[in-house]
Amino acid sequence: MGITLSGISKKFDAFTALGNIDLEVRPGEFLALLGPSGSGKTTLLRIIAGLEFADSGTVAFDGQDVSHLPVADRQVGFVFQQYALFKHMTVADNVAFGLNVKKRRDRPSRQEIQARVAELLDLVQLGALGGRYPAQLSGGQRQRVALARALAVGPRILLLDEPFGALDAKVRKDLRRWLRELHDRMGLTSIFVTHDQEEALELADRVVVMDHGRIEQIAEPHDVYAQPASAFVYDFVGESNRLPVTIAGGAVRFGDRELQVGSDGLADGPATLFFRPHEAVIVPDGPALPAIVSLARPKHGVTRIEAQVDGLPHPLEIDVAGANPPKVGDSIAVAPTRSRLFPHPMAD
Repeated sequence: MGITLSGISKKFDAFTALGNIDLEVRPGEFLALLGPSGSGKTTLLRIIAGLEFADSGTVAFDGQDVSHLPVADRQVGFVFQQYALFKHMTVADNVAFGLNVKKRRDRPSRQEIQARVAELLDLVQLGALGGRYPAQLSGGQRQRVALARALAVGPRILLLDEPFGALDAKVRKDLRRWLRELHDRMGLTSIFVTHDQEEALELADRVVVMDHGRIEQIAEPHDVYAQPASAFVYDFVGESNRLPVTIAGGAVRFGDRELQVGSDGLADGPATLFFRPHEAVIVPDGPALPAIVSLARPKHGVTRIEAQVDGLPHPLEIDVAGANPPKVGDSIAVAPTRSRLFPHPMAD
């Protein structure tokens, strides 16, 4: 099931939640909507589901306009962050709920519903827990029940809103891997909302990075990280250092110090220079940034250095390999080995 969004806009009073969104979701794709709180990603997901309606624009499933169809007529499965399970119902009854409330002409027989529930509980590895109640389950198990309930109605599209946000890190990581395997096995078109960049980069076929109700970039996970389309994407996805710089005659300067980085063909004027903590080295001197080490701590086999630079309100973060890293209070000079420039300065 392919999804086409054309010109989707949505306001809540004076607040613009979405501004003229165009998006193509490929059949069978696992797509992530990634962005900070307030970026519009959940609103967009709810419009696809039919839980909200756009002020303008169209939603089409395989070319069919479903913009005005209610959620019950869209054949969409929706998984919420907080599970939304019925506490007074058993696990099996929760999974069967969507089938039991169908109109009589569309409702399967009791035997068919029981068979479908048993099949889904086995699928989500909870086959022996159908008689329990949600309070008797762990958070990860409850999320699996919520997923089984969403799948029970035979959806064409699976939508997940921060599905792992309420879980601890270890459970979240295990469920991510399991969900990706389940998606591939079932061949659904799946869209999930997250503010967790690691989650998006690990799970998705493509990532849609959103900010302030608009799309900043749509790309495969590697390209979102390695080839960010804007200063916002660079700053949001992955760890980064940023410097307000000035380009003049092809030279890049921080204050009165010229840096040994290319201007990327940008016009003269203010810009923001970005580089990752692992994309810099400590050098003896030369066209580098003089700094004072304010913090040194081990991190993933290297030493993470925080270094204060005069005129910069936040410290630089540098990953240093080797057995003798700089110590707190040492004077160092930092030189980026790989960087990106964007033509507008970012506010600190």
